[in-house]
This record gives sequence, C-alpha cells and structure tokens, in this order.
Amino acid sequence: MKHALCAALLAAALPLAARAASSLTIYSDGFGLISETRELKLEKGRQDWIFDGVSRQIEPSSVLFSCDGARLLEQNFEYDLVDEGTLLMRYLGQELDVEIKEGEWLRGTLLAGGGGLILQTAQGVTSLRPEALLAVRYPKLPEGLRLKPALRWELDAQAAGSRKATITYLSGGLNWNAEYVCLLADDDNSMEMASWVNLSNQTGLTWENAGLQLVAGNVHRNQPPTGYAKGRPRMAMAEAMDGGGFAEESFFEYHLYSLERPVTIKDRQDKQVPLFDPKRVAVTRRYIADSDRMGQGVQVEMAFDNKKDKGPGLPLPEGTVRLYKLDSKGRRQMVGEDRIQHTPVDETVKLNAGRAFDLVAERKVMDERHSGRSMERDIQVELKNRKPREAATILVRERMWGDWTLLSSDVKGEKKDAGTLEFSVGVPAGETRTIHYKVRYNNQ
Repeated sequence: MKHALCAALLAAALPLAARAASSLTIYSDGFGLISETRELKLEKGRQDWIFDGVSRQIEPSSVLFSCDGARLLEQNFEYDLVDEGTLLMRYLGQELDVEIKEGEWLRGTLLAGGGGLILQTAQGVTSLRPEALLAVRYPKLPEGLRLKPALRWELDAQAAGSRKATITYLSGGLNWNAEYVCLLADDDNSMEMASWVNLSNQTGLTWENAGLQLVAGNVHRNQPPTGYAKGRPRMAMAEAMDGGGFAEESFFEYHLYSLERPVTIKDRQDKQVPLFDPKRVAVTRRYIADSDRMGQGVQVEMAFDNKKDKGPGLPLPEGTVRLYKLDSKGRRQMVGEDRIQHTPVDETVKLNAGRAFDLVAERKVMDERHSGRSMERDIQVELKNRKPREAATILVRERMWGDWTLLSSDVKGEKKDAGTLEFSVGVPAGETRTIHYKVRYNNQ
C-alpha cells in the first residue's frame, strides 16, 4: 500500500542548526560517542531551535551542549517519525480518501487500520483488505510528526549573531571489532599477520568525512560518562601503527586508536579499514590431548608472543583471528579460526586451530582403588601418530582435583598448577606410544 500526501511537506518553521564538522569515538562494547559542531544564527534572548539529524539511537540524557554566549534551557527529543502505522494511528476517527481502483476513490472515517482498513462510509461500515488498497490520501501531515529524529532546544543567547555550537552525546548503533588474518609459512614457525577494523553503523545517519577514534577495552556503563566538559585527560604519546592509518595511545585504562584521515561511514554499512600493516610473527605449533576434551581428539594450538622482537608487539584489540596457509599449488586455504581477548604487549596469544586429523589419543582408567579417605587411579593414554613422514610431540594434559599426588609414571610429569598435570610425549611417524601413570587423591 502506498501513501500520497495531499499537502506537500513544508520546511520546519523553527531554525535548523547546519552541520559543520563531526567526529566519532566508537567503543568495542557496541556504542559510540558522537560530537558535532554546527553554526547557529542566534537572536538575543530566548528562542527555539531544531538540532536535526541526530542518531535514532541517541541517549538524550547524555547530551553535552557547548556554545559561547548561549545557554541551553530545555531539551526535547522528538522521535515521532512519519511511517504508515503512525499516520493511520493519528487519523483514527478522521476522514481520509482511499483509492480502491485506478482513479476510483472512497471517502470515509477511519475506524481501524493495520493489515487492512475499516472505514465508516455513507453506505455503511466497509472493511478493505490490504490487496484491495492502492493508495491512501491524507488531508495533511499531522502536527508533531518528523521525517527524522531531532533535538528541540530552548536557548537563551546573550547577544544576536552567529555562534558555533558543539553537541556531544552517546548513541547505540555504532560498533567496531578487530579482524586478524594470518598466512602461515611452509614450516609453520612464522606467519604474516595483518589486521582489519570492521566498523558498523546503524544510527540512521551517514557520517561524511568524520574524524574517527576507536576505544579498545571494557568501559563500565553504570555511571554516566564523565570528563568531556573539562577536556580530555592527559594521554601517553601516540604511536603510529606502521602505515595502517591509525595512531595508538594509552587512554585511562584502555587503548585509543585514532585514524589519521577523515572517513565516511554510510548508514547500514560495514566498512573495513586496516589497523596495521602486515607483520612477520614467530609462532609455535603444539598438539594437546586434554583429559576433559579427549573425545574431541588432539587439538592443534598455535601460539605467539606479542613482543616487539617477535611481532607484532602492539596492543591487540579483541577480535577473530583466521589462519591461512598455501597448499601445494600455491592457493590459500583456511586452516583455523579462533577469537582473542584484548591482549597487551608482552603477553602470549594461544589460538585453537582445530583438531589434528592424523593424531589419535585414547585415555582409559585401568584400575581404581579406594582406601579410607583416599583413592588411587591407574591411567593409560594411547597416542597414535598416523602421519606417514612427520613425528609429533603431543602434550597430554590431565585435569586433577582435590589433594592429589603423582605416584609414578613412565614419562616425566610436570605439575603446572593445583589442577593440572602434563606429560610431553614424542611419537614417531606411523607409530603408537602408550604412557601409564598412577595418581592418588586424598579426600579432605
């Protein structure tokens, strides 16, 4: 069903603030801080203004208004927008015209609207199904409806003249996340790592040539944002991220990434921008057979130290890491995918690349004995390497509980913590290795 307005939409009678510049700070928690500067041509004294074109997901109570020589006395967020349902609700009990055939109009009082319409006409009550409606014509646009959300202000100006006003507010509908792509070398001992920033805009607005900053970290939102009125806190010196376009700096307990050029983000658009240029990173591959996940097979873990000398040596925002490798014909194939948390410099990143196809681990409890408040278990783990030419070292990880003691083992075991016992076992290509160990648990 289409709508034809009898009266044309007129420009708002109140003055509009023209947009001059804008900047976005997008947080990894799924919200954004929007700052805009607009030109106001003010009269002296009290007056009403429309700040048109704000985010449809604005948090009105977060608005910060700054304009030399003018005060904000009152603010209203107007979001009663023109759409089919709103128009019908506004015209309940009023007359309108409905086109039911090409050029044939029916006039009546609207009694109900939704999927179809119910009209009180001169001939009686008429029910019209949606497929019978060609158009609805309204006498005029109901008062108070808007084409897009807006803030309506009452301002008090000390003198007449043009002023620049800056408005800052929080909004949903903005999000960003990091995406990492890594190409493994033939020997799996290093990889080329690059990163993208994925920007998402669902605010209902297109931001043209806006300044862009990203905050990585988990900001507590129970308290209203502070610090904007008095300026930004002092920060550490920004460091360019080697051609990626972003400069990174410490900001409070988070990390701030500033894009060193303006960017345009359209409404309902996802945009990718490089975070940093590809870097060579040293990696280590490990095979892990975990007693809690033995049924899921032997897992492949790729690990790297986030250090300057090993790469990348940068604060890594939370995001998805995808691992690729060249096949025998030089084509790139994905070999694993995992997600990392926010990772500072000098920390180790561990990636689960998946299950090793040619490695098998089978764990059995061969015997269990109880005596008073203690229990002993004899455990056997059989490790099979079905690779035809490549030996494999498998880390057998036993999950422990309570007060425990390793009584004996035919492979040296290492206590990693109160709940973890590990064995490193080398298995030649095409062979099977079986290990046995005995553990005592003492009940408290």
